[in-house]
Amino acid sequence: MPSTRLSALAAGAVTLLALCVAAPAAPADTGCDRALAAAGRAERSYDAMKADLLHGIADGGHPDISQEQEQEQEQEQEQEQALRRAEAERDATASAAQRACHP
Repeated sequence: MPSTRLSALAAGAVTLLALCVAAPAAPADTGCDRALAAAGRAERSYDAMKADLLHGIADGGHPDISQEQEQEQEQEQEQEQALRRAEAERDATASAAQRACHP
């Protein structure tokens, strides 16, 4: 569920991206633009997935209340795993952008 760790990681990724954007323009052949674009896509994907998960939790789980609780728990676990994968992807692309923009 939401934690200060997630907030800290998100803030760190945003800061990392801000540093890359604020840096002087790198030559196009370094891959900086592509890395920043990938990092931006990964961050948007993570943010959307996190918002969906938090919205589902706030609504009391799966909207179809006729489902058994076990299925709901499995679905929540799958969503949390997907969120962790998206978080790892976001962090990896932000790191790649940092390396590409500041060799």
